[in-house]
Amino acid sequence: MVRHSSLFSQIVGFFDRNQFARLVSKHDAERNSKGFKCWDHFVSMLFCQIAQAKSLREISG
Repeated sequence: MVRHSSLFSQIVGFFDRNQFARLVSKHDAERNSKGFKCWDHFVSMLFCQIAQAKSLREISG
């Protein structure tokens, strides 16, 4: 049982991972993927948007 969860994890929770995985599969989005999976990339970009990051260097630390 999770007693506390961050605001960010609550926002991510709005997105259905199963539907996301079906869309990735349907569009063969991970065909040439090296390193990041589509879900990880999506969550990273969502974090950047919410944090209003201007560059990846701002969040890499």
